[in-house]
Amino acid sequence: MNSTFFVIIFFSFLSSTLTSNWILKIKQNKWLGMLVSFCINSLILSAAAIILYKLDIQMFHKQTRGLYESLGILVLVFFIPILTFINFYILEFVKSRMSHS
Repeated sequence: MNSTFFVIIFFSFLSSTLTSNWILKIKQNKWLGMLVSFCINSLILSAAAIILYKLDIQMFHKQTRGLYESLGILVLVFFIPILTFINFYILEFVKSRMSHS
């Protein structure tokens, strides 16, 4: 997988995690934080996939080299639910720490 993908995925994860935690602390609503996390991940990763597709169309059509390699730029869209799922457990952890404090 291209290192550009790792940077984009990490940026999306970091921004969605920080924003959803901020929403959780302000609104005390985990589900609103999850919605924000999903929207941020969807926006960043989908926009990055579209931009990368327009820049290099060959990145979209990779030969089969394994699961992530064969997805090409679609690996970015593939990570939307994965990052949202990870954010869910981070919010659960933060919420449980907030209630115990």
